[in-house]
Amino acid sequence: MTLRLDYSHDDETHRNFLNGQQVVMHSHHYLALLTKLVEDLDGMNAPEILRDAVEDSMRAVFEEYIEKNGLTSAQDRCNVGREYYSAFGLGKMVITGDENGGEVRLVRSHVDEGWVKKWGVHSKPINHFTCGYVAAMFAAAFKKPSKSYLVTEAASIAAGDTEGKFIVKAS
Repeated sequence: MTLRLDYSHDDETHRNFLNGQQVVMHSHHYLALLTKLVEDLDGMNAPEILRDAVEDSMRAVFEEYIEKNGLTSAQDRCNVGREYYSAFGLGKMVITGDENGGEVRLVRSHVDEGWVKKWGVHSKPINHFTCGYVAAMFAAAFKKPSKSYLVTEAASIAAGDTEGKFIVKAS
């Protein structure tokens, strides 16, 4: 399955759209700064807030694309998330698993790479954005409700590992 990428620009509002969804193409500097803010907000559960926000927003994008294109296999539905991740410029992921969980490896991660460029290697994983993204991707792929998957970042490019690794477990 190859993701159909229909980019458009509204000259009146100056908004960009991808497959009918309004988008702002990311900057790894912006995402690194957002992640730093989340890391610095001790006691506010900021990582979980970011994860939940990403899961909720991306889930809608995935489900709309899946519905519009009549995708029926779990692999094709999962590939929607994988290919959007690359289309947004977030990096490259490799996905394995089933409805009970699995693993996502980040061969490239612009969130992590942006962090390292700004602040150097960190003492722990910081890619809360991708945790929420992966939770949304698995829930959409296996037609489960939000919060059906717990995603844990087990390895991190920002923490000095050669690639990122996210463990997905059905909750």
